[in-house]
Amino acid sequence: MSLKKYMILFANIFVLFSVFSLTGCRPRVTTEPPPVLSPTEPTQTVQFDPGDFQDPAVCGACHTEIYQAWSGSKHASSWVGELFQPDFQDALTETDGAVGALCGECHAPIAFRTGQLPPFDGSEFDEISRRGISCDFCHTVSEVSEKFNTGNVSAPGPVKRGPRGDTVSPVHETKYSQLHTDAEFCGACHNVRHPESGVLIIDTYDDWLVGPYAAEGVTCQDCHMTPGPGVGKNPGRSSIVGNAKEREHIATHYFVGGSSWQFSRMGSDKHARKAEENLRAAARLDLEGKLTADGLDLTVNVTNVGAGHKIPTGVTYIREMWIEVTVMNDKGETVFRSGHMDAQNNVDPNAVFFRRLFRDKEGNPTSKSWFAQEIGFDRRIPPRGTETETYSIHAAGQTFTATVRLLYRSISQAAVDANFPGQEILVPSVEMAKAEIRF
Repeated sequence: MSLKKYMILFANIFVLFSVFSLTGCRPRVTTEPPPVLSPTEPTQTVQFDPGDFQDPAVCGACHTEIYQAWSGSKHASSWVGELFQPDFQDALTETDGAVGALCGECHAPIAFRTGQLPPFDGSEFDEISRRGISCDFCHTVSEVSEKFNTGNVSAPGPVKRGPRGDTVSPVHETKYSQLHTDAEFCGACHNVRHPESGVLIIDTYDDWLVGPYAAEGVTCQDCHMTPGPGVGKNPGRSSIVGNAKEREHIATHYFVGGSSWQFSRMGSDKHARKAEENLRAAARLDLEGKLTADGLDLTVNVTNVGAGHKIPTGVTYIREMWIEVTVMNDKGETVFRSGHMDAQNNVDPNAVFFRRLFRDKEGNPTSKSWFAQEIGFDRRIPPRGTETETYSIHAAGQTFTATVRLLYRSISQAAVDANFPGQEILVPSVEMAKAEIRF
């Protein structure tokens, strides 16, 4: 036998030993059907013991590239994220803990289902629970009961579910799952409904469902588990051991959206670059202009050309996406500005923003999702849709040049200043699109 074959055989034996010695997932057996739950109730209560879900590092022994991509993702840091935790603690304080299960079930699903959450400070978490939305949680999901509020049903154990029907693993059983190729798998978490008011706090799945991409059969996985923006291919093998097949496409596990700054803060530079690519591919600017008796009219058309959901999406009450406009006359003088930063890195409050805000019980606007009783403002751009804004500018001159940029930040500077007092952390803006017109 060649040295190479000996090395492969040794690797297989090592992985088998690691899996069976470090795990031992034995789901509780029950003959009771799952309860029918209302939108205000958690989908799945405590059903498993700590240790029933597998440590993702064990999965990484074979699925090395997939593990590395996941490790730098926001799924891996969903519980420990430096932006999530301050927001979560504020929500707990301001609701006397009422939203603990709602937020905690999504950001720490294993802890919730193994009885380690509550308490909501994470003090009872084991290491597997602290690793957020990990391999064994997703790949043991057997069904989706509701397409919101973490409405997936887990069945941890020796069977791992995925999008292939011809896989043979030397260390665990595998089972083909059509669900893992469907957008509703993602919709179970990426729709969040307020437990009291019923308001959809996050509606990414619903955005996709009513849009053109769903009608064309393009799913979340087709775009967010590929090498770059849009639908692409990632050829290769999913495992470094055994007889894993060379495939035309292996789903990437970067799970990148548009949060480039957060990835940079996490040290996930590759993820950050991919997020910036997504942002730059999402929108297009088209400008129209005409001179008037006392100046000019500038029309800005912003079209969603690359996202299968509205932009921005997700926690849109935190995101900032806006239009920056600079108009200069033929003397090189700036005659109009909108959407620029001030000295403290805050966006001009009179800028044109694309976002969604809520109203609380008193009818006041709020960006705090836990107080959402209704939608107070919603201006976002649907897939292949266009939003138009016209600026009527009073200025002297016969020739003008307008430069327009569409900019994005994961979170406002004010929110970062509040969460990290005294640290002077500046939030950068990403230029999604740019256009210029002279008239």
